[in-house]
Amino acid sequence: MHQKRLVAALTGGATSAVVLGSLLAVAPQAAAADVSCSTNVYKRTFYKNTSFSGSPVRTDCDSVVDQSWSGSPVSGVPSNNFGVRWSVTRDFGSGGPFTFTVSATDGVRVYLDGVRKIDLWTGTGDTARAKSVNLTVPSGKHTLRVDHVNWSGAAKVKYTYTPRTSATYDKTKPLAPAGVKTAYNTTTRKTTVSWSANKEMDLASYALYRRPVGSGTWTKVTTTTARSHTDPLVNPDDRTPYYYEVRAKDKAGNTSSGSTDTIVRPLPVVTSLTGSYDKATGKVTLNWPLNTEPHFDHYTVLSNDNVDGSYVWVPLGTTKGNTWTTGPVTADGETRHYRVLVTNDGGTTTYNPNWLDANAPHELWLAIPDGIAPYYAPDLTLGSCTTGIQATASDTTPAPIRDFNGFEIERREAGTDTWSVALHKGFDPRPATAAATVCDPLPADGRRYEYRARSYDASRNYSPYSEIRAMTVPVG
Repeated sequence: MHQKRLVAALTGGATSAVVLGSLLAVAPQAAAADVSCSTNVYKRTFYKNTSFSGSPVRTDCDSVVDQSWSGSPVSGVPSNNFGVRWSVTRDFGSGGPFTFTVSATDGVRVYLDGVRKIDLWTGTGDTARAKSVNLTVPSGKHTLRVDHVNWSGAAKVKYTYTPRTSATYDKTKPLAPAGVKTAYNTTTRKTTVSWSANKEMDLASYALYRRPVGSGTWTKVTTTTARSHTDPLVNPDDRTPYYYEVRAKDKAGNTSSGSTDTIVRPLPVVTSLTGSYDKATGKVTLNWPLNTEPHFDHYTVLSNDNVDGSYVWVPLGTTKGNTWTTGPVTADGETRHYRVLVTNDGGTTTYNPNWLDANAPHELWLAIPDGIAPYYAPDLTLGSCTTGIQATASDTTPAPIRDFNGFEIERREAGTDTWSVALHKGFDPRPATAAATVCDPLPADGRRYEYRARSYDASRNYSPYSEIRAMTVPVG
């Protein structure tokens, strides 16, 4: 047989061939460019054989499986002995009972995640036949595939998958709605709630609920098939926060759990306030989380100060940022109080009562280090004791206004430069005169010793030294 005629006989028109020397090589079919289809749209591939082998002649997208061809379905595919495959991966939400229905001439098979669910694989000529199966699709994403082959004559195929919406069969709750967002309008004082589309195929409606913060009772706002709703409730003063949640209901009457509760604060709040004191500059720096609500406008920073004998909240200034540095603050060991208020774009500001509130998240009680030493030096007296010299430091400042906690007495041998601590001690707070005494053991060798004293406070700030007193230890 002539080589060209041999090639034609072997290929049967299904493939092309080339002759390499005396050998026959079959060339692969031209690969069709891959395509990306929209969500929940089938990818469709055409083959010019019934075994779905080799590269497809064409790949495109198909919104439904519902075709009727009386001849070649697409260019390059014969009228008979061809195959078409549809496949799609979609999210079935919570899943549940479904009905798969197919009608086709010749061969058709339906798969769920690669498992065959319908198998009609016999020639029928031009007459289609149908089959339906009821099955349960698990939640989440799954792949559907339909294979159809046409051996001869007309090619007809139709496939659908639909949820069973009777309460008799469907006991599966829908997934809770996701992507809930809120927007507060300070002009109308109303809240608009929106959410993402539910992935259920048998969705009937959504229900929007609200409850005030601090209450456990939900109030239904509306039932809707839309994915947003403006709550008709007018917030009376921009200050009452509410929680919102959305629930989904399917056609069988099953209701989902609520979406993640979303809080709406008509007036943004400062959720925490921290601060630090810089000893070098004497300034306090305050920090808080930056509010990002669209209706946020600015902050006001306040300090609780003594004005005309009374402590009041005094504004330090306003800012749109989330940090503030004060002017120099006296390092007096006292607690300073700061507060940060928020104003929305409607002009409403956080309540600002005059009293202090240790539990308010937008209020800071900051202990300032004590950098002020006791002002006066104590008195120092010396005398003899059984083993050496007795030294006593004392101060007559009245107990209610004492700014020291104890005394320190130092000693050195006259004519030397090195001091050593002979006493570091607190005092008995009950007597009118605060005093601390030490019997300093020294050898009875006739040497002369000098003493000085100072007081100290709880932050280890020291007063000036007393005058130096001297005493000679008698020779024993």
